[in-house]
Amino acid sequence: MRFFILLILSFSSLLPLQAQRCPCSKNLDFTISKMEKNYAGFGDKVTENTRSSYQAHTDSMRTKAAEIQSDSACMRLCYKWVRWFKDNHISMRPYGASQMLRGTAPAFAFSEIDSQTLLFTLPSMSSDYKTLIDSTLRANAQALNSKPYLIIDCRNNSGGSDQTWASLKPYLYTQPVVTDGRQYWASEDNAEFLLQMSKKEGTDKQTKKYLRRVAYEMRKRPGAFVGTMNARRDRPAAILPYPKKVLILVNKYSASSTENFLLWAKQSKKVTIMGRQTAGVADYGNAGVSVAPCRDWELWVPIMRSNRVADGRGLDNIGITPDVVLEETEPDWIARAREWMLKK
Repeated sequence: MRFFILLILSFSSLLPLQAQRCPCSKNLDFTISKMEKNYAGFGDKVTENTRSSYQAHTDSMRTKAAEIQSDSACMRLCYKWVRWFKDNHISMRPYGASQMLRGTAPAFAFSEIDSQTLLFTLPSMSSDYKTLIDSTLRANAQALNSKPYLIIDCRNNSGGSDQTWASLKPYLYTQPVVTDGRQYWASEDNAEFLLQMSKKEGTDKQTKKYLRRVAYEMRKRPGAFVGTMNARRDRPAAILPYPKKVLILVNKYSASSTENFLLWAKQSKKVTIMGRQTAGVADYGNAGVSVAPCRDWELWVPIMRSNRVADGRGLDNIGITPDVVLEETEPDWIARAREWMLKK
């Protein structure tokens, strides 16, 4: 998510400084309206105890918006308003960002550190790299099924899709694993977004069917959460003997679906998490997009909420504490991970 914050700031500096095409008040009202209608976390963040703070913040931003006369300053103000919610899944991006953000793939790598230890560097959970991850694991299946130790390096992995890491599951299972349920906030915008996603090329039939079903349910029950409250239980077809121990490295930039991966993986008896507290960006997700009035930028708003929140187990702005904490000054985390596993 650090990337999107930097993107907002750099993009806003490119906007023209002359008279605006859209009054800033119009852009801010658009942002407020879309958040209030579509954000799955709005009711959790704006409560009886926080409403006065929210209203004071909103009134202050509206007063400032009336005086702003440049597009770049207006975008910065709208983003400042959004930051009140303290949710790094909310972002503002250049118009057409879904096409613009693709670039050089990060450095995925699979290697043998020694005769017993494998290292899988996993820098992103973006769905763009699911095929790459799946093929990498297939190509190294013989090593995975014969080496006792596996290190998965998820440092700086800001997330993506939970489906991206699914092919790692067989190597981690020691018992059934429970995944929290999730629900979607029902609004017309959110329903339309899910229907558009169901038409996206490459979406499998089961996912298309699910997205359409949730969208139709949204239209029947606007202003409510829809979907199941039930947790999902994954049962392994078989428990593989190798790897015997798996260590996952994380840091403060490990976020979103990477944190979902950790919650899933830590239920395995063979998995240990090492490093630093994670980012704490996991409770709200599946961001829907709305285009600003003058089509300069897009507002991406989470429309899904994990049932952890309703249970009082939210992770946002808290993160996941590793089993083994490393100092940030530790010179070589991978060497430290290897040393720890060999000693254990």
